[in-house]
Amino acid sequence: MRPAAPAGRGRAAAVWSGSGRRALVVAFSGPAVLVATGVAMLAWTWRAWPDPLVDFGRELYVAWRLAEGDALYADVAWFNGPLSAHANAILFRLFGPGLSVLAWSNALVLAASVGMVYALISRVMDRLTATVAGLVFLLVFAFGQYVGIANYNWIAPYSHEVTHGLGLALASLVALERWVRTEASWALALGGMAFGLCFLTKPEPFAAAFVASAVLLAPALWRRDARSLALFVGVALLPVAASAVLVGLAGTLGAWPSVIAGDVAGLRFYRAGMGFDEPVLRMAEVAAWSSIWLLTLAPALGLAWLARDTRGPAFPLFAGVASLLVLLAVADMQDWSESVRPLALVSLVAIATLMVIRWRGDRTNGNLLAIALAAFAFTHLLKMVLDVRVSHYGFALALPAALVAVTALSGWLPRWLDARGSRGDVFRACTFALLAVFAARHLEETRSRLERKTEWVGEGRDAFRSDARGILVNGAVARVRQSGAGSLAVLPQGVLINYLARTPASTPFVTFMPPEEILFGEDAWIDGFRASPPDLVLIVPTDASEYGRGSFGVGFGRSLAAWVRSAYLPVEEVRPAGAPFGVELLVPR
Repeated sequence: MRPAAPAGRGRAAAVWSGSGRRALVVAFSGPAVLVATGVAMLAWTWRAWPDPLVDFGRELYVAWRLAEGDALYADVAWFNGPLSAHANAILFRLFGPGLSVLAWSNALVLAASVGMVYALISRVMDRLTATVAGLVFLLVFAFGQYVGIANYNWIAPYSHEVTHGLGLALASLVALERWVRTEASWALALGGMAFGLCFLTKPEPFAAAFVASAVLLAPALWRRDARSLALFVGVALLPVAASAVLVGLAGTLGAWPSVIAGDVAGLRFYRAGMGFDEPVLRMAEVAAWSSIWLLTLAPALGLAWLARDTRGPAFPLFAGVASLLVLLAVADMQDWSESVRPLALVSLVAIATLMVIRWRGDRTNGNLLAIALAAFAFTHLLKMVLDVRVSHYGFALALPAALVAVTALSGWLPRWLDARGSRGDVFRACTFALLAVFAARHLEETRSRLERKTEWVGEGRDAFRSDARGILVNGAVARVRQSGAGSLAVLPQGVLINYLARTPASTPFVTFMPPEEILFGEDAWIDGFRASPPDLVLIVPTDASEYGRGSFGVGFGRSLAAWVRSAYLPVEEVRPAGAPFGVELLVPR
């Protein structure tokens, strides 16, 4: 007789048997597809992520100044939590300043977030649904460019607190889900730590994490498990307490005071973003798009019922291909940028349905996690609740709700159809066709935006592709360097020029737009300029009509503009050949 193989060799043989290989392929095929897609999207959009004038320059500038020793909230005015700015500053200290440093860091944050989404949706449904959700994340939300301002993406976000906060919120949910399954204290502690760190970013992801964590912790509350609740809360308070000691209570609270006060939210820009400027019209749009989606999905439901007595893959394949051809034929008839209008309603319906299912007896961990995800998605949408969109803030705010919708269409509804005798795989095939066209239309919009980015801005690790405004930024940077100025103020926005010229601002303030005017006050701006006047001033033409304020010096910043005109003399207009407009250069009188 042949001697028995050692136990370890036996397990290895089982893994490399036919069934073992198939299991490995199934387990790793989804993540492999997502990795390949992420790499392809990164390469396709390579160095075309930031905007040359709006927002992202602030992210680079603040990280650079903190790495140079400035103190957040003292030397650099800031209105969000302290975590992201200090994390980026640490990266600059370790690797030196550079756009590429933040880009690679953000790519890792994106990869981790996609991985956590895959893990969570695999728990509430299956790996195929999780893979489809991950593809929608990468193809539509992570790298997309749908408006003239570029930096609403995960590689060069307008605010790192948005992506860092969402990533930490997902980490908290992953850890809490593990604790619900295993009751492992370490998982509960990790969830609390991620939750506490999330508080140090922005209110939007923290509020969503709070609601979802409350759902997952509810069983502990019901059984009066004070020890578990105390562990979660205690660990969550550790980073908050450390921040209060290191940067002070005001900095630790970040944007929460302004959110509670509601002054910034009262600007027309934010009211319109929430859909509260024309609520009746926005609700009508939600109703209209809900009807469009129902009419689009109705044939798929009919095909699933008609195929109830069939077997094999032929009918799902036929249904999927037919759906794809029909959708491609009518794709130009729809404005796909507005197609996500009903996501808040979808999230609410998902919450209600899942809670009814739980009330009827499904007390599984998967059901609890599904409720938590739907609640997370709805709460994360509140900033655009009546005007949900993929573009602009939607790249982050609408993402969780979109993933819940994908899970419902690709997983929950097909399973429900299977349980009632219809063919869920037929409906799923039609859904895949719909999601493919949805992604393709958004990719086409991104492609058209990328084609306009023909100008290179910056050098070396700071180089990126831009539209024609990049010509202006390059010219302004060259002029500042030529002047030898030790300090520079760019009004009302354009601090990327400071960063690329490596010329600091003379005051803590780096942006002078209407939200900052409300947060810091124009008197504080003027006091800062009087105490430490900059060597040079650049005034960039900026239309703030979206805030309801007009241009700088007319609709906002009037007193600051008047002070600058009295203390500084305009000497030239910096407008390189090909620039769409020029900037005014002023020197002290």
